[in-house]
Amino acid sequence: MERGRVDEVLRRGLDRGGRLNEDEVYGLLRGAGITCAATAAWQSGDEAGWDAWCARAAGLADAEGRLVLKVLGRAILHKTELGGVRVVQAGPGGVTAGLVAEQGQALLAAVAAGGAGDAGEGLLATAFVPHGANRPGQEVLLSLRQDPAFGPCVVVGIGGTLTEWYGRAARGPESPGSTLVLPAAGLTADAAARAVAAHPLLALLCLPSRLYPTPPVSADVLGAAIVALAELGTYAAADGTAPACLEELEINPAVASGGGLVALDGVARVSDRRLTAPVRSRDRIPALLAPRSAVVLGVSAQGSNPGRVILDNLLRSRGVPRDALWVVHTRETEIAGVPCVPDVASLPRKVDLAVVSIPAEGALAAITALVEGDRAASIILIPGGFAEAGEAELAGRIEAVLAAGHARPGGGPVMVGANCLGIVSRDEYNTFFLPEYKLPFRPGRGGNLALVSQSGAYLVTFASNYDGLIQPRAAISYGNQMDLTVADFLEHFNDEPQVDVIACYIEGFRPGDGARFGEACRRARRAGKRVIVFKAGKTALGAQAAASHTASLAGDYAVARSCLVRAGAVVAESLDEFEDLIKTFTLLAGRPVRGVRTGIISNAGFECSTVMDRLEGLELARFSDRTRARLDEVLPSFAHRSNPIDCTPMTATAAFCASCEAILAADEVDAAILSAVPVTPALDNLPADPEGRHGENLEAPGSQPRLMVDIIAGSAKPAVVVVDSGRIYDPMCRLIEREGIPVFRKIDRAARALAAFCRS
Repeated sequence: MERGRVDEVLRRGLDRGGRLNEDEVYGLLRGAGITCAATAAWQSGDEAGWDAWCARAAGLADAEGRLVLKVLGRAILHKTELGGVRVVQAGPGGVTAGLVAEQGQALLAAVAAGGAGDAGEGLLATAFVPHGANRPGQEVLLSLRQDPAFGPCVVVGIGGTLTEWYGRAARGPESPGSTLVLPAAGLTADAAARAVAAHPLLALLCLPSRLYPTPPVSADVLGAAIVALAELGTYAAADGTAPACLEELEINPAVASGGGLVALDGVARVSDRRLTAPVRSRDRIPALLAPRSAVVLGVSAQGSNPGRVILDNLLRSRGVPRDALWVVHTRETEIAGVPCVPDVASLPRKVDLAVVSIPAEGALAAITALVEGDRAASIILIPGGFAEAGEAELAGRIEAVLAAGHARPGGGPVMVGANCLGIVSRDEYNTFFLPEYKLPFRPGRGGNLALVSQSGAYLVTFASNYDGLIQPRAAISYGNQMDLTVADFLEHFNDEPQVDVIACYIEGFRPGDGARFGEACRRARRAGKRVIVFKAGKTALGAQAAASHTASLAGDYAVARSCLVRAGAVVAESLDEFEDLIKTFTLLAGRPVRGVRTGIISNAGFECSTVMDRLEGLELARFSDRTRARLDEVLPSFAHRSNPIDCTPMTATAAFCASCEAILAADEVDAAILSAVPVTPALDNLPADPEGRHGENLEAPGSQPRLMVDIIAGSAKPAVVVVDSGRIYDPMCRLIEREGIPVFRKIDRAARALAAFCRS
């Protein structure tokens, strides 16, 4: 990269309002090493240079007498619509300076007639580059954008005037889209070329096809151009060393010509935005998650309010001893047997945790006292009423107080919130302001799971739905991220050996925090941990709702998803999928992933047909002769023995479970989906009936669920169970899941979750 040339253009753009004209964009691209068409620019008002420019422009015409003239103007984004682009096609005499002058004046007049004359800055002559306009595989969109959360990203797409059309045509839940988003950090030409080749639309550019036996652009050339753009974006990022931040740059199109790639048009925008890394001490997070002393602010002495509910929940917790718990109250000496102090300064000692449950207008004074008096190692700020309610100035003042604390020796307290529900730390404490009779936390599996959510209400629904089955080691509602962010918590749990699954519900990232989150995802994968993400705000309307809810900027979903997936996170597209993944990864943790060869059994033909259409990357295992022989021994003659096995509803409990055992014992099977629609009387899977209407008893050692639990427990392979029937089979499902086996009510959801586990 020619940094001197790049710096000069960036400074000029900053001096002139932030937008670059096309000639300046070419200067950036050439400085980055990207091939551009030959150009000659004339600036309005330079009458003395007009003749010389006309002569230079004429010299750019090709042998067939073709030359392109364009209006220059940083405020003109769509030149063609204004008549600001014309192709000069001369006769046998070729392009002359006089012809350029004539056509140039006519172009300026057309732009003026279109109402944009004041925006024109001059004219740009460019060499004509032969290519197949509006033909698939001939034009590429190359774009650089600085995502507020994830930093520089390169977008590759179908270029030319059909860009938007391809985008609309490629939308849909099963579509990969018409563009490819590549995070710039660490991007290599080889990785970029592989990503383009794997895209079903963009592969036409660089792979042989029936349309192009010789690809329009070589993979090496395309990869080099993408990486050059990525390096330019990294250098001119908000945290880079360039004199300005290159917020966005779009080349549309870059065209395939002679085996190379040539930029023919471009727009760009720069700013003086700078991003500084946050300074806060993550070593306070252990005190936040496992406090041994606490104080609550905002407790009602007379009736129930959120602060009083939090106090009652803390009193029932094991982590904070009663003699290390206080309340700040100006009038009372004790509440519920807990001693009160009139203010924070009167606390007998510094506490590990302060829970602030007072209205937003009083929160600033409380947090200032805690920080400046060094009275707490961590703070949970419960109420909303800050930036999400239009009180950004108040939020900024609290953030400034916290930042001042972090800058002092010792680092000051860390804070969760505001606008959050609090934290439930397994076996430690509960600060949710919900009474136990409405939201009990009964023991369950999940000591290896950390659930980190921007939405407190989501944590409530998860806790209620999985009560007694999955109880996370920590359930953290982090709200507005005024201090601690989702990336801080992911970094913390990367260092927690007991946690190997971190699930994050995210509505928006703080500036620059997406990139830090992505790096933490990569570190988690290297350590064998799994990070599961649901990112809200997929649409413009969804992003607006997320921002109003937690005062976070929800970045563009396509960029966020691409950055997260490439960092190693497993990204769920729906809340159902998010919970399916949490359940599967949490309960199957510790079972080694050997591959994707999967054995499947069902007693319903529709399940066998459906699952073959929705394998999601799983492969049907080819049963060996040994496995087939074992299945012949245990299955009735009418059962279908190929994978997936359709054993029909007439197969009894013993035969069905013996078939499950044969599948899991097969060397050629890496994982299993075990399903039986349970309504058949051939299977024993109902609770015992006190009225004696049937003889089934799911608690008996020989019942279907008990045998399946024993069989799966005897194998190290990942296996999931499907029970596709109504509520009377809920006891069967709960029995199996309490033993640490994921149960699904639809086979396609089971396949999708198991595939994600086996691929990650």
